[in-house]
Amino acid sequence: MALSTEQNQMRFLAIVLPSLTLCTHTLLALSFLLPGSDLDRASFSVSYNVLAGSASILGMIGAIRLIPRLMSAYTLVHAITLSFVTIALVNLILPFDFRLLNPVIPSYAVDGSSICHDIDAGFGWDNEWLEKCSTMFVAIKFGIACLGLVLMIAQWWALVSVRRWGQELEHQPRTEDMDVEKAGLVREVDDMIYDEKSGF
Repeated sequence: MALSTEQNQMRFLAIVLPSLTLCTHTLLALSFLLPGSDLDRASFSVSYNVLAGSASILGMIGAIRLIPRLMSAYTLVHAITLSFVTIALVNLILPFDFRLLNPVIPSYAVDGSSICHDIDAGFGWDNEWLEKCSTMFVAIKFGIACLGLVLMIAQWWALVSVRRWGQELEHQPRTEDMDVEKAGLVREVDDMIYDEKSGF
């Protein structure tokens, strides 16, 4: 299948994106080995990350060998994963608890005032310092969440671009098929010319 320059660039992105997600899901699957990890949630998390890692492998194979169906399977699984990660990041900003909607990626609720009180207990600073500390924690938490959401937007853009590229490949006729069709048409034309000349 002949690809244009833009399609070759998208093919590079379609190879790089599942490669990165494969590394990410491999690390997440192995994260339950860390001390202090929740073993109750480990089995589901490991199972999902193994599934998502397998989908990443299929996505790489689909991008290398130009198989749109494999790319569609990868983009579907990765879209689900990005949804979970987006929920986890939004959970940092909003006061609602989304952990029931997000069983794959852990959602952390950071209580800045409690951390500041713990620090103040050791140093004995005044109430003004506690207010500044709490404000600083809110600003840091908001900044981290916003940075993460910007990265999520970039990943959503890359995923949608790869999905569109896969759909273009699906509707693009293969070069070999076109060559066979052209060869058949040429042969039919030659036969018609020969029949006209011979009278048969």
